[in-house]
Formats: sequence, structure tokens, C-alpha cells
Amino acid sequence: MLNFSNMFSNVQMKDLRGFSLSLIASILWGVLPIALKELIVAIDATTIVWFRFLLAGIVLTAWLFFTQQVPSLRGHDRLSSILLILAASSLCLNYFLFSYSLNFVNGETSEAVIQLTTLFLIIGSVAIYGESFVAVQRFGTFLIVAGLLLFFNERLANFFHSGDGEGFGVMIVVFAAVTWTVYALIQKKLLKSYTSVQILWVIYMFSLIILLPFISPSLVFSLTGLQQLLLFFCCVNTLIAYGSFAEAMNCWDASKVSAVLALAPLFTIGSLKLIVYFVPDYEFSDRLAWLSLGGAGLLVLGSVMTAIVPLLSREPREAN
Repeated sequence: MLNFSNMFSNVQMKDLRGFSLSLIASILWGVLPIALKELIVAIDATTIVWFRFLLAGIVLTAWLFFTQQVPSLRGHDRLSSILLILAASSLCLNYFLFSYSLNFVNGETSEAVIQLTTLFLIIGSVAIYGESFVAVQRFGTFLIVAGLLLFFNERLANFFHSGDGEGFGVMIVVFAAVTWTVYALIQKKLLKSYTSVQILWVIYMFSLIILLPFISPSLVFSLTGLQQLLLFFCCVNTLIAYGSFAEAMNCWDASKVSAVLALAPLFTIGSLKLIVYFVPDYEFSDRLAWLSLGGAGLLVLGSVMTAIVPLLSREPREAN
């Protein structure tokens, strides 16, 4: 009885740890577009992304050297090297596109549209890896599409006639979702040769070199004190969010982690509602109506439903 109790307690602690880490990542990714939106008015997207990669790259380099896990590109077949470069290019482009889109849309919109990664990942997994597409996933897909239509209800007709470029911004986020999906699908293949941390390290190093000719680091000195703090927050956000995500995947089912991460848009919307409550004239909020909020709820529900399918089928999917 005592052993059973200890085992039950260990399971509970593992679930609590997995849920807590997933929630941390979800909250950080939820509030990230709010900080980026404040920054993008003063500094270009490329420079922001480069600094985010810089801090994460420094910490990961120290960690991999300390644990003697620095990856070697030698000894792997040519296909793995090509896929690694393609994954790095895709994630680098995803970071840039998501940040750049905030020149045209607010945080609520960017975080809602980026949830298309759930739908795109399902389609890619079915097409490339031959995974099943069961009824629950079909219904979840329907909810995602319906949620997006409700979220944008009154703005759909204005997307291609609006002078503020919101439609263009939405399309940029859609492409950002596509590039993240490409990265995730490739990483699934690369995990046979590298750990997730090693893959991220290579991506960060690759991106730092590729983006270097296009950055304007001197702009950092023209930022206000608050903007510099926000830039530092975005850098730390990258490190802690991905670290929490990776650790959550190590101790919890991938389907459960994905379900919690799908809550990110709610944290974006909730945070902006709170900001508007205290600062009524805050300009970087869509001030969503109830119908749009309902659409966001459907979007999250659809994402959660598609994420928990592997758990329901007792076949947890591989970490992405």
C-alpha cells in the first residue's frame, strides 16, 4: 500500500510539473506579442529577432559545453544536414514574420491567427508521415476555421480594402504559421539524429549569422528605458518559454502539453483587456466584441481537441 501511495504521489508530481511548465510557456508566448508590438514601433523586426537569438544562443552554448553535448555536423548523412539548414531557415523566418506582422496587426489578432499552426501541422503530418485524421480532429479543424471566421467577423470584408494594412498583416501571420509548421515537421525527422536542444542551438547560431548583415544594433541605444526592458523581456521570454516547453515534453505527454499551449491566445486577450481597463486610451488593442471573443474561444477549443487526440487514442505523438 505504501509503495502504491508513493507511486501515485510521483505520478501526481509529474503531472503537476508538466502542467506548470506548459502553463509557463503558454503564458509567456501569450504575452510576447504585446511586448513585441510596443517594440516594433521603435526598432525593426530583424534586429529584435537577432537579439532574441543572441541571448538564447549564448545560454544554450554554455549549457551544451557544460554537458558536453555540442552537436557535430560531421558523421551525419547529407540529407540530415540539408534538413537542418531548412529547419533553421524556417524557424528564423517564422520569428521574423511574426514580429514583422505586428507592424500591421495587434497582439490579439497575431496570436489568434498563429493558431493555424495546429491545423497546418495536422495536414502536414497526414500528408508526409501518413498519420490518421480521425473524426475528433475533423471536428476540431471545423472549430478552428469557424473560430477564425467569428474572430474576424466584421473585419473580413475590409481586409483587402483597408488602408491600415490589417489584411496584409494577417497574411504575414499565416505565412509565419506555415514556416513554423515546416520547422516542426522537419524537426520530427531530425530528432532521430539530434536532441531538441541541439537542433535549437544550430538554428540560433545559423540565424545569428544569416541576420547579421541586416540588423541595426545601434537602434537599441535610441530606445526608451521601458522599451529596453521590453527587449530584454523578449530575449528572456525566448529562453524560458522554450526551456519550459522542452522540459514539459520530457516529463509529460506531448498531447497534454499541446493542449495547454493552445490557451496562449486567451492570455494575450486577457492581458490586453487588463491593460485597456487600467489605460483606456491604450492604442495597441483590437478591443474585441463578444462575437470575436466567442470566436477566439472556439479557436482555442478546436486546437485543444486536435491536440488531445493522441492521448485519447493512447498513442502520444512525438514532441515537435
